[in-house]
Amino acid sequence: MRAASRIQTARTCRQPRRSGAVFLEFIVAMPILFFAFLAIFEFSFAMIAVDTSTTAVVQGAREGAFGYATGVVLNNNGVGPGPGAGTDPTGNDDIADQVALLMDKYLDVINVEIRQTGVNDDPAKPNAYVLITHGGVTVERGDTTLACTHSTGLVVPQPSEIVVTLCYPLVDSTNPMGVGNPVPDWLASVGFSLATYRFETTSRALLE
Repeated sequence: MRAASRIQTARTCRQPRRSGAVFLEFIVAMPILFFAFLAIFEFSFAMIAVDTSTTAVVQGAREGAFGYATGVVLNNNGVGPGPGAGTDPTGNDDIADQVALLMDKYLDVINVEIRQTGVNDDPAKPNAYVLITHGGVTVERGDTTLACTHSTGLVVPQPSEIVVTLCYPLVDSTNPMGVGNPVPDWLASVGFSLATYRFETTSRALLE
């Protein structure tokens, strides 16, 4: 009985030391775990943005290809009236407008907008830029200050094709840490920033 009491006493005496070691390990591991989870969430936002934007470009190209089958012109420079004229003075009655409007619906999921002429800009949403090309004619929609750099000139459409290119910054410079961005720049505090990165991709479709 005395031997058992001594063992129990020894275990009881060592317990505070082990608790202190566990607490110290937790303090050391906590920052690593925190930034690991932060990275997982940030890159999840990035994957959602890339997937959604890619879908928007593909569907935009298909919409443009379908538009030629209806006899609508690629760009009428805002001459209306037409469908949507009640909210947009330009009428949104050409192929470029319809492509931008369709893509805008997809991009709304990641809080990005393609600003159309005559439509009020939403300051809470970062703007995107769309380049539409067919038959040697190039039409722009959205924020032209974000002109695409990598895809321009690399994709030459055939006469039977329409090419749509989308680009926008992954991080909103006006609110880099906000969750309303396409991708929040949470890892900038540890030296890994996405502020200089842009999404840019191109899709082409055969005219219908």
